[in-house]
Amino acid sequence: MRFRPYPVLTLFTVVSLAILVMLGNWQYDRFSAKMTLDETEPNWVSLEGRVVPGSEAMVYAYADGASSWRRVVAIDEGERVVFTTIELLYQVEPPTPCQGPECGTNLNFSARGIYKTPGSRNAFASPDAPEAGVFYAYSIDDLADLLPGDVAERVVPEAFEPQSLRLVENSRAMAGPNPFARLRMDDDLPPQRHFGYAITWWGLAMALLGVYLAFHYQKGRLRLRRRDGE
Repeated sequence: MRFRPYPVLTLFTVVSLAILVMLGNWQYDRFSAKMTLDETEPNWVSLEGRVVPGSEAMVYAYADGASSWRRVVAIDEGERVVFTTIELLYQVEPPTPCQGPECGTNLNFSARGIYKTPGSRNAFASPDAPEAGVFYAYSIDDLADLLPGDVAERVVPEAFEPQSLRLVENSRAMAGPNPFARLRMDDDLPPQRHFGYAITWWGLAMALLGVYLAFHYQKGRLRLRRRDGE
């Protein structure tokens, strides 16, 4: 085997390979960290109270790689008011929330779950339609504006995520685990997406190495076997 590499090209290739491998390793580390968090059992707490009439709203969500809508209501515990998700609908268009003071009247709520701070608004999020009860970001302050003043004053900044939810997909409803009731905070990007990114970066590194070797072979600077007389 004979190999006479181009010095400058080799330098840039080595640097590029190192960067691509580092990016792949970084994405794989994020995948591993998220998987560890998802497999960790949270410290579940209980929430009990009454649904605040007229508090229902639809909040856009990206659940495990799919567009969905959370049906959110406010729960009055007495001393404080907490927003919580009661249903998750896997569909693109926003459902119509039940609005008006008769909605949620005399309904009790009891569930086990965890408290989480909702994520910030995405720069690409569509504008909210509060008059229709449709929100494209889970903002406690914006949702609190739907409530009477004395109730809004008792709203806490954290949202409650029940351990299980009513899940609706293709007009079929069933009870299932809440994809947001987990310890990691970035609910928009599932761990599997990071694994896919890692494979992509590593694949680019292998492709770059292949192109580098093929280029030298074409230029006669890489020979796997000695020619006769050499």
